[in-house]
Amino acid sequence: MNKSTVESGSRAVPIGALLGDTKKLYNLARDKNPAARVELSKTIGLILDTDVSTRESELVADVLIQLMRQAESDLRQAVAEQISLLDNVPLRLVLQLANDDIEIAKPVLKNSQVLGDLDLMYIVKAKTSEYWQAIATRENISDELIDVLADTDDLDTALVLVDNFNITLTEHALTALSDIAQGSEILALPLLRRDDVASDVAARLYQYVGQEIKAFISDHYDLDTQKAVAEVLDRSVDEFATPATPSNFMPDEYMLNAAQGFKEQGTLNVPLMLSTLRRGHMRSFVAQFAAYINVPVEIIGQILSQTHGQGLAIAAKARGIGKQDFLSIFMLTNKIWNHGRMVDPEDIKSAIDYYNRTTPEMARSILKRKS
Repeated sequence: MNKSTVESGSRAVPIGALLGDTKKLYNLARDKNPAARVELSKTIGLILDTDVSTRESELVADVLIQLMRQAESDLRQAVAEQISLLDNVPLRLVLQLANDDIEIAKPVLKNSQVLGDLDLMYIVKAKTSEYWQAIATRENISDELIDVLADTDDLDTALVLVDNFNITLTEHALTALSDIAQGSEILALPLLRRDDVASDVAARLYQYVGQEIKAFISDHYDLDTQKAVAEVLDRSVDEFATPATPSNFMPDEYMLNAAQGFKEQGTLNVPLMLSTLRRGHMRSFVAQFAAYINVPVEIIGQILSQTHGQGLAIAAKARGIGKQDFLSIFMLTNKIWNHGRMVDPEDIKSAIDYYNRTTPEMARSILKRKS
């Protein structure tokens, strides 16, 4: 085929002839008559099939970009679908369509090989979740782009990524996606079904998921779940190194002395602490609980502020606090901590799960290192 011509039926049509009457093309783009649409679509198809020079390519881009600006959305969508499968299309034209409404942009974002990593990364930064999801379906995605998509922290995009079995997720992406999955079992299961997910990711998710997914992890991963829970709990207690008790919950000196006095007299017990909590005396409770579990008062706030109750579960098991009393402390402290708001049922479920899976020996071993 001559570089400057295209076959139309049995005739070789110069590209200049196709582009020559641009005014006619623009009028066709604005014309809603079906016959005009057919004629314009056919002309655009001929133009796109032409093998042109660099100079002519720029002319084609100029004309088609202007046409797209004037054309109705259904025509732009049809052109986008044609262009998405071609490799010799001017980048400017592809970018014009990739930044159009999502239904027009989608085929280009999913399929066009003209778009490079930098182009796609720019679109991720500039556009919304629907565009990210379209990009996440591509058959070939570089490691850098995978990481950018995972870092959007968007559940819908994450779901598309984990369902794309043409790509291999990076270690960075797996970490980011597992963080999202901790709050969404909808994502956790398809993520765990991937071949590129290692046991450490499964262990990280184990503490956050329900019994059905826990069973899946146990069946499909070589994982010592008790050890995994211990490691997670240990990391939770490591957070205690940073004092986090708000000043308005820090006990006064006389409260600390009173708590220590109760302990020395042998009257510092769970009923006393629950009674203190039920009266709303949070600062006195902090003093009593610190003395009861033998942990510096400065870090009690970190234990009590964990919404899933992992630190409190360790403290309760280490000191032999029963499940019902543990739950009462968890719910009362959370309610006070959160200014009277009701405790999320999912947080209660997580707290019970931590308590059930933490052994007294494990808890005492962890807490001993933090005392």
